[in-house]
This record gives sequence, C-alpha cells and structure tokens, in this order.
Amino acid sequence: MKIFVKDKLSLTETEVEIRCRERDAEVEGIIDSIKSLEETLMGEKENGDKIPVTISKVLYFEAVDRNVFAYTTSDYYRVRRTLYDLEEELVERHFVRISKALVVNLKAVKKVSPEDGRRLKLLLRNGEWVIVSRNYVSDFKRGIGMKEA
Repeated sequence: MKIFVKDKLSLTETEVEIRCRERDAEVEGIIDSIKSLEETLMGEKENGDKIPVTISKVLYFEAVDRNVFAYTTSDYYRVRRTLYDLEEELVERHFVRISKALVVNLKAVKKVSPEDGRRLKLLLRNGEWVIVSRNYVSDFKRGIGMKEA
C-alpha cells in the first residue's frame, strides 16, 4: 500500500480518495477507520451543557456512582450510556474493558508496565496511569494482539 498526502490550500474541508484494484477487506477497513475519526457521542458538562464528543479523542470511559464519564486529554463529560453498551459498541474502534469500571481506548496507550498481582499499568497519552485488573488482562492482551482471540 502506498500513501500520498498533498496539501491544497484551496480546499474548505479534507478530502480522502482511495484508489484500489478491488474493494476488499483491507480497503473496507481503511474506510471504516477514516469514518470512525468523525464519530461522536453526546457528552454533558457539569453545568448541563450538551457537547458532541469525538470518540477517537476519548482516552477512556469510567463508571463512577451510577454515572459514566468520557475522559479526553483536557476534559471529561458525563455520557448517558452504560459502560457495557459502550464496550459492546466500541470494540471495533479499539476500546477494551480493563476493569469493572474502565473501558480504555487502546490508541491512547503509550506504555504498558507489569504491576503486582498479575495486573498491568497503562500510561495514557495525557500522562495518566490506569490499572488493568487481573480479570481483564487476557482481554487487554487480545485487544493489543498479544493473544489469539
């Protein structure tokens, strides 16, 4: 596969053209990846303002006191979804459950370190550490390709 990028100042929005011999699974995967960059879900700020949150910018979702929050590098938003629903919906978008209360974006992980008790520590791109509980280590390893599905 070859990738070409051309800057064109006259464009008002980014355009992507894919040239291929046939529209196979690889091409469909590229299309899905590009489309997922713009997917959003509705988030709510503390003051009640509703704001669309770009899913690819979410580092992780956390369940706290019957609420679910989406955390980005600079902010957090309450989302009116269950962690289970988000886990099911976003598995194809590189999100995986790492504990009872956390679903993490694998694309946000900068470093993986071992932790006591067969757990793992993940350094996220915002500098925050989160823990993969031992019950979810296999799921995490499968998510990053270290284990067969």
